[in-house]
Amino acid sequence: MAASLTALLEERKVSRSARGSQRSLPTEAAPLSFADNDYLGLAREPRVAEAAVRAIRESGTGARAARHLAGPCPEHTRLEKGLAEWKGTEAALVFASGYQTPLGVIPSLVGVKDTVLLERNAHACLFDGARLSGARLRLFARNDAASLMEMLTSCRRLNPEGKMLVVAESLHSMDGDFLDLRSLVTCKNHFGAWLLLDEAHAGGVTGPEGAGWAAEQGCVAEVDVQMGTLGKSLGSAGGFVAARAPVIDHFLNEARTFLFGTAPAPAAMAAAGQALQIIRSAEGASLRRKLQENIQLFSAESPEPKPGPIQTHRCPSNDRTVRSRDFLRATGIEVAAIRPPTVPASTARLRISLSARHSAPDIRRLLDGLARLRDA
Repeated sequence: MAASLTALLEERKVSRSARGSQRSLPTEAAPLSFADNDYLGLAREPRVAEAAVRAIRESGTGARAARHLAGPCPEHTRLEKGLAEWKGTEAALVFASGYQTPLGVIPSLVGVKDTVLLERNAHACLFDGARLSGARLRLFARNDAASLMEMLTSCRRLNPEGKMLVVAESLHSMDGDFLDLRSLVTCKNHFGAWLLLDEAHAGGVTGPEGAGWAAEQGCVAEVDVQMGTLGKSLGSAGGFVAARAPVIDHFLNEARTFLFGTAPAPAAMAAAGQALQIIRSAEGASLRRKLQENIQLFSAESPEPKPGPIQTHRCPSNDRTVRSRDFLRATGIEVAAIRPPTVPASTARLRISLSARHSAPDIRRLLDGLARLRDA
């Protein structure tokens, strides 16, 4: 007789607990947060909130259905126009969440006769999108152009007619490093592969008008699909892609998470649109300068500084990671305890997100807390 569902789930829980990877939702957070991705501090900007309130009054609280069914919504179309201009592309398309975006986009581009070449430690949503496509999945090491060239050569030799899609993060969500984009573009162009660049964490942070890493590197025209999120620097919720108009038209017709998913709420679109105006303005440039000052202040005393807002504090074990987070929380500082499977085995860490909203005393307080952890 098969074991009961609850018995099987209890076994899984015991196993997770033994590995130090059991999780629970927090019931409260420390007042000083370095755990979120609000890199420019716009999620609590009054003008962003006011834009959302106006949209609720004008369009209601929900999007009512998928966009093909519910009809036109001015908040969606205005935001998409702004996103396309910002990213330097012909068009853009918004999705209900950043996670749902590659789950719809990747399977609409490639299938069982094709290959997805994905960074080995890429975000889970990119893995899930690749697996849903049914394409052959090959993993390459980040910022290793030689190994990527070898892999592309092998894929082209084994499957001369198949499409190849390279997928990478511009600013890595857990390691905090920037992609060697120009080398990757050289590799993919040599073999006629396509590139989907996940700009979720770079948008708003780098590039002219905060347009991202592709814009910073002068590679916008070489990136087939720029993927982004509204839930980080843009201070709202949702995901999007930006590309040439025929590519966006294809997603509008064949990306299943767009076709069959309820559209993002108009209030979220209006909030993101207001945040985008700020990001592209002189005020946005000032916020990015403040963020860079905070990054430099933290990096000056960190043993493993990163070039962007995502910083890490490595821990020797999963349990130590949780204890370190709890220690900082008790002092009023919130950081994220990152353990497998979010990161590879034996690489547990505290993940620290710096923001333009943090003051110099906030950064100093965090550094002091981390120093106490190292000395413990």
